[in-house]
Amino acid sequence: MIKVVATDMDGTFLNSRNDYDRKHFKVLFEKMTDQGIRFVSISGNQYYQIQSFFPELKDRITFVGENGAYIVENGSFIKSHRLSNDSVRLVLDYLTENKFDHELVLCGEQSAYILQASAQEVKDYFSIYYHRLTAVETFAQLPDDNFMKFSFNTPENQTYAIVDALNDKLEGKVVAVTSGHGNIDVIAEGVNKGTAMAYLLDRWGVTAEELAAFGDGGNDIEMLKLAKYSYAMSNGSADVKAAASAIAPSNDDSGVLKTIEKLLT
Repeated sequence: MIKVVATDMDGTFLNSRNDYDRKHFKVLFEKMTDQGIRFVSISGNQYYQIQSFFPELKDRITFVGENGAYIVENGSFIKSHRLSNDSVRLVLDYLTENKFDHELVLCGEQSAYILQASAQEVKDYFSIYYHRLTAVETFAQLPDDNFMKFSFNTPENQTYAIVDALNDKLEGKVVAVTSGHGNIDVIAEGVNKGTAMAYLLDRWGVTAEELAAFGDGGNDIEMLKLAKYSYAMSNGSADVKAAASAIAPSNDDSGVLKTIEKLLT
């Protein structure tokens, strides 16, 4: 019996127009609530962005942002995984040396930060995923915040090579993962959507045998491997499909909602 449904957002729950069938979801959400099933929105994006998609339900949903590093349950902050300032400086220096600093956001608990000198199109892109985005003159002096993640863009055909190079360089300190479409996230070692969901399941006294999870990108793999009922979107990457136990219809075909509806019957 399923007791928790966890879904990635971009490319999974959200369609190509960055939205979802809100009326259908509301009906399904109430059915899940009636059956004692918890709903988790889990994403590499900022908490403030994720919860904006559920304005009427945000105090009844668990949100996991920054690839598992920031958790809010029913409107109450639960925990975060912070990078040490030494790790932040190490990654910043590496990304600056390799000229990724103008395609970069540094993700804190209070805001995400981007260089003022970054191109406007880069700022516009990241503002979609980070509703609290602050432009700073330099990263030489860190903003007064606690930091959980880096996110930066790369040429899509070079993404996996850059991920491998980063992980070789920074082994044991942080981990780089692809979140799709040329974007790379750098997070603390051992922090991912899978560990976040394992923490929540333990908190709620639920097992992975009672978890249904949905994803489409490399940062969803640990979560999909954890869940008994794991679904890769038909629009997802090959490695995600290999990690899942089933394939759901695409995000543009309301694949998550259609699959939840079947699970509830």
